[in-house]
Amino acid sequence: MRPQFNWRARRATAALGAVMVTVGVFGTVASAKVSRPLPARQHRPVRPRRPVTHHPVRHRRRLPALWATMLHRNVLVGQDVAFIGALVRPDRVRHEIGLQERLGNHWVQVARASTDRHGRFLARFWPHQLGQLRLRVQLARSRAEPATVTGPVATVFQSVVASWYGPGGTTACGEALGAATLGVANRTLPCGTLVTLRYGSRSVRVPVIDRGPYVAGRTYDLTYATKQALGAGDVSVIWASA
Repeated sequence: MRPQFNWRARRATAALGAVMVTVGVFGTVASAKVSRPLPARQHRPVRPRRPVTHHPVRHRRRLPALWATMLHRNVLVGQDVAFIGALVRPDRVRHEIGLQERLGNHWVQVARASTDRHGRFLARFWPHQLGQLRLRVQLARSRAEPATVTGPVATVFQSVVASWYGPGGTTACGEALGAATLGVANRTLPCGTLVTLRYGSRSVRVPVIDRGPYVAGRTYDLTYATKQALGAGDVSVIWASA
């Protein structure tokens, strides 16, 4: 062989070897890259949505509650016992108000009133008998609390003329009449009957212990202690209720 041909052959062989080495390396790398398994894609489980249920909204209407106060606890017979009041939550609807009196074990309606558009009311009752009254006002046809307001004890009086007497001696009811004895004399009321007397801003409740007075136009004779408790004069116009 020629030397030049040998040199070229060796050079070609070296070049071919380099190419083969290069192909082998990159082929291995490529094969390594391709053969590596890809990580599996993780999917979160999808929770099923709960069905939305629409419940009808029920609005429970609360009826307005009630407050009230008695105007005058002490009145003369023929005058009115009055309550003023209002609804706590007025609703621009007229409501019926009942005024009731306690008779024995029952409440008896004695008057009626109605609220105005602002929920206010005035309930009045004209008693015709002397004595004490238990009254209350009630919101008719209501389940609200409080729908009933009970007032204080009211007293119905009559205007009378009273004088005083004593002390000393024994009364017609058999009681010793001293300077500290509280009581009154009356011509018709039974002994022991309790009488409420009022003069100005003072009031006392005392029993009938004697008979009298026997002066025309006078209804009661007060003992000295009763006169002092009331602050009355020798002859005074007082309020009395038996």
